[in-house]
Amino acid sequence: MDLTRLRIVFSEENRPKLKFRLHIIIGSLVFITFILAIARIADKGTPTTRTNTWGIAVCVKSGAFMTYQVVTAHVEKFKKWASSKANMIMNVIDTVFWFALFIITIMATSGAHSTSSRALGVIIIMLALVLCFFAGVLAFVSVKDRRYYKRHGVLPGVEQKAPTQGFTGV
Repeated sequence: MDLTRLRIVFSEENRPKLKFRLHIIIGSLVFITFILAIARIADKGTPTTRTNTWGIAVCVKSGAFMTYQVVTAHVEKFKKWASSKANMIMNVIDTVFWFALFIITIMATSGAHSTSSRALGVIIIMLALVLCFFAGVLAFVSVKDRRYYKRHGVLPGVEQKAPTQGFTGV
């Protein structure tokens, strides 16, 4: 992909659409990872240690962060609670947590006692690495949004409403 195409993808006009698509991709992968983490814990060859159960906590945290971001971006009633700074912080934290899950699952998979547990562990490792990448892209977009907001006072792709001055007549 050349540089001009990347500039178009990450341009201010396309950021809301890009963030929404990233949320759909990440949400789907988080759901799959959550199901596989539960299946791995249910496997008799997996010791129930913190390293094996931590994937569930990371998925729940990521789901809560994403719910806040999607609801405050797309539901009119909750837009007053939206914060570009909170989104940026949550996305950066999410990237770090997915990378930590990648490392911790590698350690946990080496201690598994069955082939099925190791196979599920490897799949979770790959999903965590992919999620780390997508969360990193989302964090990058959030940082760019925050910088734009600090400069212009409005998020990119959002129309600035003219202030109303009371009732103007019949």
